[in-house]
Amino acid sequence: MKIKIIFIIYVIIVSNLYCQTRVSVGNRVGYSSFSSSSPSIDGYVLAFYTQIDQALFEEVYPRVAVQLMKEINSIIPSDKTPYYPQLVSLAFSGVTAQYFDSRIYLEESVGVMLVNDKTFIDRNSWNYGVELSFLAGLNMRNFNLQGWQTGIGTQYGLTFNGQLPSFLNFYLQFQYNF
Repeated sequence: MKIKIIFIIYVIIVSNLYCQTRVSVGNRVGYSSFSSSSPSIDGYVLAFYTQIDQALFEEVYPRVAVQLMKEINSIIPSDKTPYYPQLVSLAFSGVTAQYFDSRIYLEESVGVMLVNDKTFIDRNSWNYGVELSFLAGLNMRNFNLQGWQTGIGTQYGLTFNGQLPSFLNFYLQFQYNF
């Protein structure tokens, strides 16, 4: 219930903050494989983002995202492990899309990110790097600018300092355009 209230407040604040431009909010949920000077860890990814319809460059729109990648065993209720590896990232990326017809589109994004690496219990380091993602989507808005878009995509992230954490995500994305 608290998450729903926080999400509603977030949407209201974001839509009022950018009242002259169109705003999109969305989330991603899916499978993640991440590592940081360790063997790959299988897990899940949860992400929330905001995108503004004010182009940075021609047909490239800014998106700010925060995402959590955590070991899959953390959602098993009977597991007694005291600590689960995780990565948390904050990313700023440029997003563009190519529409094949009014419903089907391909979305690409490239951006910079800041990653909090907590793959081991005694590690809490910040790293920076780049991310790249591709998505095949379904536009459910028809010719209206407001409405839902959804898709299936993949995302790769790589950092350049510290323990060099990296990740590969496969996800479902849901986005609402105001």
